[in-house]
Amino acid sequence: MSIIDTDPNQLALLMTLIAISFSEDRDPNEVNIVGNVIITIGSIMVTIAAQKLAQESDQKTNRQNHQSPQNIQQQIDQLQAQIDQLRQ
Repeated sequence: MSIIDTDPNQLALLMTLIAISFSEDRDPNEVNIVGNVIITIGSIMVTIAAQKLAQESDQKTNRQNHQSPQNIQQQIDQLQAQIDQLRQ
C-alpha cells in the first residue's frame, strides 16, 4: 500500500500520534529542535519534488517543440484543408 492511497483522515491521525510520541518525555527545547528538523526535512523534500515536476514539464515541452518537419508539414496541410473547407 502506498502512502498516496492512504485515507487523509488516517494519515492525519498517524502524523498526530507520531508527533505526540516524539514529544513525550522531552523538554520544550528538545521538542522545538525535533520539530524544526522535521519541518526542514519536509521543506527540502517539497523543493526536490517541485524541481522534479518542473523538469518533467520542461522536458515534455521540449519534446513537443522539437517535432519532426514532416509532422509540422502534416499539421500545416491539415490546417490548410480546414481553411479551404471554411471558404467553401
